[in-house]
Formats: sequence, structure tokens, C-alpha cells
Amino acid sequence: MTPSLPIRLSMTFAAGGLLIAALAYDRLGNVAHEIIGTVMFALLIAHNTFNRRWYARASKGGRNLRGWVNIVFIVSLLSTMLALLVTSLMISRNMFSFLSLSGGYIARQIHGSAAYWALIIVSVHVGMRWSMIMGVMRGWLRISDWSNVRTAVLRTLAVAIAAYGIHSSFVIGIRSRLMAEITMNFWDFSQPSLGFFLHIASIIVLYACSAHYAMKLAGMLNLAQNGRHRRLPDAR
Repeated sequence: MTPSLPIRLSMTFAAGGLLIAALAYDRLGNVAHEIIGTVMFALLIAHNTFNRRWYARASKGGRNLRGWVNIVFIVSLLSTMLALLVTSLMISRNMFSFLSLSGGYIARQIHGSAAYWALIIVSVHVGMRWSMIMGVMRGWLRISDWSNVRTAVLRTLAVAIAAYGIHSSFVIGIRSRLMAEITMNFWDFSQPSLGFFLHIASIIVLYACSAHYAMKLAGMLNLAQNGRHRRLPDAR
């Protein structure tokens, strides 16, 4: 483990937590929302600074399918965050109002849609790295032994939460939000907001689990294919 890895992971999870918090705009109010968003982007800039060597490696060839999928999702995430940042500056009423940028209804729709796209892509991004993250967590918690029971319990819990995430996607109206559609499906923040965050958390687990097990399946298929190729006799 490189010394900077725990720092990078901490910044990633902190930025993700702020993104989730920022989704509760009606609960926070505009000032708190803009402060949270500003801190989140500061963390993302620091995160990308730590990972600047990855961008140099990404320009080189010779990668497998997983590498290309990783690049596609990172480019998608960067594009989404750029859209989120630009629209944030356009519609800011407090922290960046001095910029006097024009941003109306369309900018607000794009901003809201980009926020939920960022949530989904970040979830997939984390899911693709879940094995590495769990390795780091085991190191932090000083867990060195392998337990089949613990693994089974955690996997069952993750699948159950992911299944609930399908229900939560309809409750939150993820499709409409991703498509920037006009919807009356608003969360009632006059009630305790814990339910909103639980729904968002289950959606994150849904996409993270889907990405994690899709990558594991792809890896198994790749190993099986390579094994068949090695067993084939040389054609002369």
C-alpha cells in the first residue's frame, strides 16, 4: 500500500459524502448547498492532483478490457463533474454571484441531472475498485484472517441492500432525474430526512455491487478463455 492511498481514499469518501449531502437541497438551503459543493470540488481537485500519474499512464496503450472500461467511466465522471461545476457557477446566488454569469431554468435542470449522473458513476467507480478498498479496510482494522462466515454475511447484506436499491430508484425517481425530466416526485423534507439518505445509500450499493460483480464475472470469463487457449495444440 502506498502511503498516499489512505489519504486518497479518505478524500474520495469525503467528497462522495458531500455529494450525497448536497442532494438534499431543500433540506439544506442554498447557502449550505453552495458551501458543501465548494468543499466537494476542492477535495476532487486534491484527489485528481494525487492521481495525476494515472492520467500519464492512461495515454499509453496495451491495456485490457477492464482498463478501457475504467478509462470510459473516469472520462464520463470528469465530464459530469465539469458540467456540474460550470452550472454551479452559472446558477450560484451566494458564493459566486459576483461572477454575474447567466444561468436560468435549463442550467438548473442540467445541474440537477449532472448531480445524479455523478452519483451513479461514482458508485460504479467505487464498485470497480471494491476489492482494493476492502484490502485497505482490512489493513486499517488489522483483519488478517479469512472468514467464510463473515464474507457470506457481508455479501448477503450487500445483495439485500442492492435489491432494496431497485425499489429506492423508483421512490427517488432516478430515471426522471437522470433524464432531466420535469417531475413532481420531490422528497418531503418536512419529514425526517433519514429516509432520503437511506434510499440514496441503497442506490449507491446497487450500482457499486453491480459494477463489482460485473468486473469479477468478466475476470473469470477472461481466465477461462485464456485457459482454453493454452490447452489448444499449436497449429503447424
